[in-house]
Amino acid sequence: MWKDINYSDNQAGAWQANQHMTRIRSLAIAWSAPASPVFHSPDVKRTISIALNHWGTKRYQNKNWWHNEIGIPQIMRDVLVLMRDSLSPALLTQSLEVLAQHKVKGTGANLVWSADLGLHYGALTYNKNLMKLCRDTILSVIKITTAEGVQPDYSFHQHGKRLQMYHYGGAFLVDDVRLAWELRETSLAFPKEKIDILTDFVLNGWQWMARGINTVPGTIDRAASRSNALHSADIRKLMRFLYQLVPDSIQAFKKLYATQQGKSALNGYRYFPYSDFTAYHQPRFSFFLKTTSTRTLLTEAINQENLRGGLLNSGDGYFISDGNEYYNLMPVWDWDRLPGLTNFISNKKDKIKQQKFVGNVSDGHSGLAVMNYALQKNKKSLETHKFWATHKNITVALITPLKTTGLQEPAFTVLDQSRWRGNVTVNKPGNILGQGVHSYKHVKWIHHKNFVYIPFHADSIVLSLSTRKDTWSAINASESDRIISDKVFMPSIIHTVDKNSSGYVIGFAATPQQAARLAKNPVWKILQNDSICQAVLFTDGTLMASFYKTGEIILSPTLRITVSKPSLALLKKDLLYISDPAHIGGTIEGLVNGKPFVADLSADGTTAFIELSSTDK
Repeated sequence: MWKDINYSDNQAGAWQANQHMTRIRSLAIAWSAPASPVFHSPDVKRTISIALNHWGTKRYQNKNWWHNEIGIPQIMRDVLVLMRDSLSPALLTQSLEVLAQHKVKGTGANLVWSADLGLHYGALTYNKNLMKLCRDTILSVIKITTAEGVQPDYSFHQHGKRLQMYHYGGAFLVDDVRLAWELRETSLAFPKEKIDILTDFVLNGWQWMARGINTVPGTIDRAASRSNALHSADIRKLMRFLYQLVPDSIQAFKKLYATQQGKSALNGYRYFPYSDFTAYHQPRFSFFLKTTSTRTLLTEAINQENLRGGLLNSGDGYFISDGNEYYNLMPVWDWDRLPGLTNFISNKKDKIKQQKFVGNVSDGHSGLAVMNYALQKNKKSLETHKFWATHKNITVALITPLKTTGLQEPAFTVLDQSRWRGNVTVNKPGNILGQGVHSYKHVKWIHHKNFVYIPFHADSIVLSLSTRKDTWSAINASESDRIISDKVFMPSIIHTVDKNSSGYVIGFAATPQQAARLAKNPVWKILQNDSICQAVLFTDGTLMASFYKTGEIILSPTLRITVSKPSLALLKKDLLYISDPAHIGGTIEGLVNGKPFVADLSADGTTAFIELSSTDK
């Protein structure tokens, strides 16, 4: 036993006793590696044998089945692969019995984990039939599905219709690629169609939901409350397997490796309709947005994880340039004020009321995301339409006049809540703020670490620059209770009058001078922002609009649009991109300045494309 391990701990999340087996594995790796200074050391082997015998005798169990049937057997699998031929017959039998705690069951990543254990148990006990059965079980999970697993848009669901890209999806990908590599050129090799799904999952899904190795809470759900979790998109160690498995895609994988090394970046806009997730990449920054609808599930809080994250995935948006904006900032976050969130002060538990009208339209380079937003706490409520038009290094966020019930206090929208690094400049270069809470009746612009924040209209602004202290255990009981300190930058709009529409722009600006120029010379124009329509026109002629009502809508003296159903539209000259955010689908008809169009909208919310000079669909 190790004196610093609490063997009586029974945390469902990070189980303390698990460290006993983890240390045995570390010793086994050191003992087995020819380059190790303790390669085949008798003392190390003796320690491994004693520690293995202790676990095999005690058979510690956790109240969370996962540790007993998957977590501990996974570690024992690795130890046995490294040590089998050197263990005594009694210790080998005992260790195999611990591996045999696995049960091949479950869905998605859980099924892959358990079948992987069965495959290795079969190999270690010379049971070829069991190996084939488990290999076939693993192959059955590698498919495109609308149940748990890889979705048609290459996002990943687990625990129902909940985005778990780099959590369970990460386990699915890493284990399946490793297994495919282990079994290559054998009778149990993965067929090409399964390798193709894994390849597409990496290139069309995985790499888009992160900037290099840096992801955001919306992709990992409750795992956002774990330390280092925002680097869980890192698959650089997997590349050597992918290069050998899919030589035809080696250039695409090398480009992905370069982005994960920080030497390259994606460029484009992608929406994942099955997961309500938006990703926008430019060479100098990325924008990620996680919304929720009646088609996806709210965030979960199980195993005493995600203790404060009830509002995750509710329209929170993140701007990443170098990756240090949010990494490991979660313990000191104000979880009622997530980036992009509209909220109000209340002592009652938050409850997002999921809506159907949530979606996206895009041409692959730019795009529009919308979310009918409703928040309720006890007898207090707030409703609005939220709109994010992203184009050429900026995001224009619009908020329709709030509909509130029972509010005595003002509502607010948080523009960002990121790590405070360097100067915060307001309204003019050189006007640098210090720590504290700064209130303004109106602000022209705020600049902080590569981004400019430009509020609209006459909204009051509160800018908090603070040093906060808290613990990881406050958001995840299994994490450390050591107090940590960090600095937080948080600008917010205060909605003082319900009847006023609101909004703001966030864009890339390397310097305060660039921020001032963008604010003085806006490349956008708000055409409408109400319960009928939200629309923004960019100076290059690109229009993005959300139509909440049918019929003709006059956006300007030279722009009239008629739609036969509520929809989203992106218009570039005579090119119209249109979608149904309610995911009903069917035919839509309309006019753009007298030019007719007809389109069949998909029920999965994907974008249809129309040339207005023609009536062809």
